[in-house]
Amino acid sequence: MSYKITVRVFQTNPNTYFNNVERTVWKYANGGTWTALGDELVLNMGGSGTSGSLRFQADNGESFVATFGVHNYKRWGDIVTNLSNEQTAMIINAEYYDGTKDRAAAREAQRASYSVNNAKGRKLAINYVKPDGNDLVADLIIG
Repeated sequence: MSYKITVRVFQTNPNTYFNNVERTVWKYANGGTWTALGDELVLNMGGSGTSGSLRFQADNGESFVATFGVHNYKRWGDIVTNLSNEQTAMIINAEYYDGTKDRAAAREAQRASYSVNNAKGRKLAINYVKPDGNDLVADLIIG
């Protein structure tokens, strides 16, 4: 059974601008694809058990990775902040499946919402506004 997650990105603070600089999809459940449709990013996945990550970088150097997926037929989301240059979306996405404890715990928590502040105090949040079924919608809020 395939899944679609539509990610709507909201930037609420005009002091800096974040660009989407990388998109990845994990290989499980026949993998998937990201498609940009207007202001939305759409993740299509072959089934439960995989995810996709988006890396954002700001003009002031701040960066983060937001990951969206389906685990055991339920949605989940996570945000990793304060990235080093080596922490690309490709690296972070793989950590949810390679035994990295914090990442696996985030995947298994199957959260419909999650928020975190980065080292500069910027609030980042994921909120699934359509959290059930196969056609999911999540808001990514960059404060």
